Amino acid sequence: MGFALAEQLARRGYDLIIADRYDEIHTAAAALTVFGTEVQAEQIDLCKAGNAYVLHRRVMAAGRPVVAAALTTAVDDASFSDGTLDGALGEVDKCVRGIMALARRQAERMAMFGRGRIVLTASPEDRKPGMDTAAHFSTAAFLRAFADQLDTELSDAGVEVVALMPKPNTRDLAPLTGQALEALTGDDKQGIAARATGAMTALAERFIPDLVKNQFRQIISPTGQAV
Repeated sequence: MGFALAEQLARRGYDLIIADRYDEIHTAAAALTVFGTEVQAEQIDLCKAGNAYVLHRRVMAAGRPVVAAALTTAVDDASFSDGTLDGALGEVDKCVRGIMALARRQAERMAMFGRGRIVLTASPEDRKPGMDTAAHFSTAAFLRAFADQLDTELSDAGVEVVALMPKPNTRDLAPLTGQALEALTGDDKQGIAARATGAMTALAERFIPDLVKNQFRQIISPTGQAV
């Protein structure tokens, strides 16, 4: 889903910053450049909460206000599942901690500029009944509650936060990708996206236009499946 979302944004002329803990992130970046956009790859693991702050600082260093962020976690990327309760709890913690920390900081930054959109998702994985499924639904529940709270907290500041959660083992992600794209951009042609998964993370930002008619330079960081 992440790569599909990044591709749609690239087709719309967005420059991208994509991130993943795997080397394939560089292959994904190269594939996205065919659309004529600038793509920056960051190899970083968001399952480690501290890396959320690292990625946030890198985006802030660019000096461009973030307008929208699409952040996704893949439950199995936490590599904790061993069928035990402690394993499931550890998996949920790894899955939600980084994405929530990144979302919070992006949202606060958006509020400073009076606008922004954030989408949180948990990628569906092939799960058998048991602790793995419990971890997936627990992660989804955490992110839904967090998104609702953040949306309520910052609604007066012009920031919108939604959670889109597929069921485990969902095969067709096209509808969810479409919903995420609509939530991030909608009728607002200045929408930008950033996405983070346990394996891949992405962040997006864009220049706010000057009073003169300068073209917008868009920077996005969506990620997802690497090619």
